[in-house]
Amino acid sequence: MTHKNSMIKRLLQNLIASVLDLLRIGDGPLSGFTLLRKYFSTKDLKEITSAVGSSEKSHRGEIKVSIETKIPLFQLINGKTASSRALEMFSFLKVWNTEEKTGILIYLLLSEKKIVTLADKGIYKRIGQEKLNSISEIIGEGFRSGKPKEAILTGIKELTEELTKHFPAKRKNPNEISNEPYIG
Repeated sequence: MTHKNSMIKRLLQNLIASVLDLLRIGDGPLSGFTLLRKYFSTKDLKEITSAVGSSEKSHRGEIKVSIETKIPLFQLINGKTASSRALEMFSFLKVWNTEEKTGILIYLLLSEKKIVTLADKGIYKRIGQEKLNSISEIIGEGFRSGKPKEAILTGIKELTEELTKHFPAKRKNPNEISNEPYIG
C-alpha cells in the first residue's frame, strides 16, 4: 500500500470513529463512545481495572491502559501515528512519574486497531522493547480473534510475569497511577 493510500485509509478510519462518537446513544459512562462500546462493556472495563490492581500487588511496576477511539483528525492530518500518540499519552498520563521509573502504558487505538506498549527507563533496563512488542502482538491477536477484553487481560498477565520476575513487590508498594483505563 502506498503512503498516500495508507494516509487515506487512516483518515477514513478516524473519520468514521469521529462520526460514531457524534451518535451518542443511551446514557451512562460509555454513551458517547460507541466505538468503545463495540469492544468493551462497562463490566469489561471494571475487570481490566481489577486485573491491573491485582497485578500490581505482586510487583513494583505501574500498568496503565489507555483506550482511544480515534486520533483527533487535526493531529492525524499533521502526521500523528499510533506510536507518536502513545508516546504523547505516556507523558499526559504521567506514566513516567513513578518513584522507580517502572511505569508501563498499554495504548489501544480502536479506529486503526493498533496496540502500542511503552515503558519507562527503569523497565527498559531489564525488560526490552522487543518483549513489550511481543505483548502488543499478543493483545493484537486477541483483538483479531474477537476477544478484546481477554486480549488485554492476557497482556496484563504477561506483563505481571515479567514485572514480578524483575521488580518483585517490596513491603512498601504504593499505587502511584490509577488502575482504571483512561478512555479518550
